[in-house]
Amino acid sequence: MNCNSCTNKRCPINMYCLPNWLEYTQKTKSTLYLTKNHSIFKAGELVRGIYILCSGKAKVMMEKEKCNVEIIRLAGSGQVLGHRGFSEKMVYPISAKTLNESEIASISNEDFFKLVRENKDLAIYMMMFFADELLMSEQTFQIYGTQTSRAKVAYTLVLVINAFRYADHNTKQIDFGLSLHELATFAKVSYSAFSRVLAKFVEEGLLVKKTWKYYVADEAALSNLAGVEIK
Repeated sequence: MNCNSCTNKRCPINMYCLPNWLEYTQKTKSTLYLTKNHSIFKAGELVRGIYILCSGKAKVMMEKEKCNVEIIRLAGSGQVLGHRGFSEKMVYPISAKTLNESEIASISNEDFFKLVRENKDLAIYMMMFFADELLMSEQTFQIYGTQTSRAKVAYTLVLVINAFRYADHNTKQIDFGLSLHELATFAKVSYSAFSRVLAKFVEEGLLVKKTWKYYVADEAALSNLAGVEIK
């Protein structure tokens, strides 16, 4: 994807860099075309840059114990990956994999720091982005640790929608990106509990189910139950 003509309004480089720096990014970035379930980076690797999902979906994972990997974040087109590795050690504490065929822009540490220094709007955005990520991590810990299955499932659905957007915006069809089993694990509930809550949401009019597809019928009610706004 060409940075000069990109229309993705979720990409911070596109939204907050001056035209000459968009041109610079286009010339210096590396473009990765990855298949489904392909590793983007792994925990323990040195941070060599930052990644932007030009198109596609990804999951970010943390190894809690040996052979126990937990999904901690979902990312969709235009979103940033790899920022959690920016620290004094510059080592990734987490891993990321694609969920489908994806085009990813890789920007080196040196070039990304240049962009932040030379584009004030990007610097402000990144500062707010890190703050929002911290707030979201704290909120996720609280909800998944203390709330009911209803709240956990609602929260997970909003996270999915905010990451992947709707598969069809007009009908508000949810683009899950993951299997229901994976989503149940992400929501910290059993698969049977996840399925029961989905069925209850359909019964209550929050969702509509047609064959195997789910549609949001009441965004306000779902957001209120989740405690997070659908963006």
